[in-house]
Amino acid sequence: METEKSDSPSGEGAANQMPGKAPVIAGARYLAFGLEFAVIVIVGVVLGYHADRHLGTEPWLMLVLTLGGLYGALRCLLWSLKKHS
Repeated sequence: METEKSDSPSGEGAANQMPGKAPVIAGARYLAFGLEFAVIVIVGVVLGYHADRHLGTEPWLMLVLTLGGLYGALRCLLWSLKKHS
């Protein structure tokens, strides 16, 4: 039984040689992307909420930091996808 080998420098050839492991590795990678995206946005929302309550500027800082979190999360996601593709 022959297996296809990958010449990719990322080491994905080893994952392709083990049946059933490649989908798990790919799934874990995308799960990490999603969790990273969600955590960055949630941190922006929470920081904005507490800053608004402390400074009395509701809802402006929460909106600004939420949008900043979305921007940062998208940049991070695109960078990670580019790195791992």
